[in-house]
Amino acid sequence: MIQERVLSYQSRTFVDGFNEDKMEPFSDPSSADKFRKLGFSVDALSMRLSIGHVSICAVEHPIKGVVLIFESIMPRTVCQYETSLPERCSVEQIAGLIYVNIAQNFRDSAEMYKAHFQKLGLSLFQ
Repeated sequence: MIQERVLSYQSRTFVDGFNEDKMEPFSDPSSADKFRKLGFSVDALSMRLSIGHVSICAVEHPIKGVVLIFESIMPRTVCQYETSLPERCSVEQIAGLIYVNIAQNFRDSAEMYKAHFQKLGLSLFQ
C-alpha cells in the first residue's frame, strides 16, 4: 500500500494545476529577479544568500511582503531573527536594508557584505 502511494506520487508532476518543476519562490517574478541581482539563489520555496558566517533567507509572506531571515551559527553563538520589507523595493533599497542589519548585528561579516555589494556595482557606499 505504501509502495503504491510512493509510485503514484513519483509519476505525477501536475496535481490540480500545481507543477513541482516550475515552482518559484515569489509569486511576482520581478521580486525574484531583484534578489537574484543581489546574489541570492533559489532554495526550495525561498531564496538564500550566504557570505561569511551569515546566511540570509528571503521568503514571500502573504501579509508582510517579503521576510528576510538572518541566521548566524558560530562555535559559541547562534543568532536568528527576521525583518520584513514591502515587495515594491528597489535592489538598492533591499541591499541597504541587508547591509544595515549586517553592520548592526554581525560586525565581523559587514566588510564581506560591503565588498559583495560593491562588486555588484550598487551605489550604496558613495
